[in-house]
Amino acid sequence: MATDLLEKLRQMLLDMHHSGRLSHIEPGLYEDARAYVEKLKADYYGLKNPLESRAGSLLIEEIGSVTDTVQEIFSVRTRQILDLAFQQMEGQYFDKEEARKMLPAERAMYEQIVDAIEGCRETLVHGVECPFGVEGAAAAGRMDGVDEAREVPGPEGSEAAHRRTVQSPYALVHILSDMESFMGVDGRTYALERGDIVTLPENNADVLCESDIALNIRLNK
Repeated sequence: MATDLLEKLRQMLLDMHHSGRLSHIEPGLYEDARAYVEKLKADYYGLKNPLESRAGSLLIEEIGSVTDTVQEIFSVRTRQILDLAFQQMEGQYFDKEEARKMLPAERAMYEQIVDAIEGCRETLVHGVECPFGVEGAAAAGRMDGVDEAREVPGPEGSEAAHRRTVQSPYALVHILSDMESFMGVDGRTYALERGDIVTLPENNADVLCESDIALNIRLNK
């Protein structure tokens, strides 16, 4: 199943690049890929010594391959949907059969893009005030809020930003020897070499330090 799924995804991506048009994909494609990646992660953590085993390295490679391929499929399809939206807005030929190949989430994105383009054109070209409606105003408000949050000065703003971004304890470590790539408890894949100074989840950092593969750097004032 592993090889079948990955090969299926790669062939699908290859066909997308060759055709240049939006193609039909199975509605459960993304769900199947997510479920398979979760299974691979469970297999990885089920190994006795995943950091030191060949099986662990192979699992990490496959997780990365599946994840990267799915992301590329999403990127290609999104660019194709953007092209369709521009074609419709410019009054060019619009293939309805191609539009029917969108997934429900993609169609919702497509409709929002068309509405946003039309609203922006009405505002800039025709001078129509606030054509975006409630949703557009709310989106603009959210973007303004992001800019304001970035400009909050002082320790209170910094502390709030720190609380939002830090979700689990991490440790700063110095890598003492080369190692195979591994997946951290945060779901990220780490490829480290001797001499690297990196921030790792504490659980992973503790394992590496106990094995004398890394040295915990404690920053004390």
